[in-house]
Amino acid sequence: MKNYKYTALMLNGKKTKGVITANDFNDARRRLKEKKIRVLEIKEHKEGSLFTKKNSKKKLKADTVSHFCRQYGIIISSGINSITGLESLSKRSGNKILSEEIMRIVNDIKSGSTIADSMLDDKSKFPRLLSAMVATGEATGTLEDVLKSMASFYEREHRINQKIKNATTYPVIVGIVSFIMLFIFTSFIMPQMMESIVDVGAEIPPVSQIIMNIGTFMKTYWYLVLLVIIGGFLLLKKYIKTPIGRYNKDVLVTKIPLLNKGINAIVSMRFSKALYLFVSTGFPLLQGMDYIKESLSNAIAEKSLQDAKDGIIRGETIADNLEKRGYFDPVLIQMLSIGEQTGQLENISDQMSEFYEHEAEIYLNRMVSMIEPIMIVLVGIMVAFLVIGVFLPMLSIYDAI
Repeated sequence: MKNYKYTALMLNGKKTKGVITANDFNDARRRLKEKKIRVLEIKEHKEGSLFTKKNSKKKLKADTVSHFCRQYGIIISSGINSITGLESLSKRSGNKILSEEIMRIVNDIKSGSTIADSMLDDKSKFPRLLSAMVATGEATGTLEDVLKSMASFYEREHRINQKIKNATTYPVIVGIVSFIMLFIFTSFIMPQMMESIVDVGAEIPPVSQIIMNIGTFMKTYWYLVLLVIIGGFLLLKKYIKTPIGRYNKDVLVTKIPLLNKGINAIVSMRFSKALYLFVSTGFPLLQGMDYIKESLSNAIAEKSLQDAKDGIIRGETIADNLEKRGYFDPVLIQMLSIGEQTGQLENISDQMSEFYEHEAEIYLNRMVSMIEPIMIVLVGIMVAFLVIGVFLPMLSIYDAI
């Protein structure tokens, strides 16, 4: 038996949270339905510390999910039995994790579960947003159309993620190469040069002495330097995966010029597109806000959506509650307000997702174009510091002659 944490709506419309004990995920959902309460969210309840990951499961990447949606959509449109089609898809998949996930879904279907319930299981590696959309497709008989829409959604996500990855790869490579060159120069080359300068009676200036001390320390205790760098990186990576770390990281990003606008445009695009998907399929928006929130990958935006969800329960609009937090672009909030007032939320959210996708690409391209000159300047400063450290002792040679 396992404990499952749930969020649900009572018959009187009030929100309630609790923990229920059940054999598995599907059993927990069944027991809650028997209590005649509307389940908004349910997941396995585990105790954890500050440095416990929010979700330790290795999720499927956006491009893998996109391929799965497109291929499964083709299987449905061709009239092939779902179990047969999924088994064939599992065998032909070159991704081990995806293949295992598909076979897990097949086994759940054979046990009487639906595809959506299997995807919503706590063991699932599929995004919860996709799982909710699949549930809507199964309920409305539009699963083929839903899968096509989600294939495009995750293809767009993959394209954006690749741009971000490409933007961060260059400075990382330059930083590593610069550190290696700095280590070699200060530890081996510069000490020999300074030794020759001292032999002719010249004095070593303080700047040069500092550089030599750094080189001597790195040469003597290189293993400690390497351990500190690797350990610091791993600790920072683990901290960022905690709720507090994620939030502080996103707050820091909002203070960096240009980068903050680019990330904001990406988050706005994800929110607008996910909102369109739920509104267009008729999925209950109150429940959909939980899945939209998880698709944003931004702690500040997630808090804004949680406020918006609480506002919906109180009978307020999405736009008014998003405006209170002040994270999302005022233009987006204004357009959402118009959509809610005119009943055109589906059309407006779709248009806004296209607008912010274009904006995100513009900012990402700007960041990529600015990274190279910034790195050149930083490397230039480092080289200038080393040149000064070598040049000053050479000047003192003339005084010694």
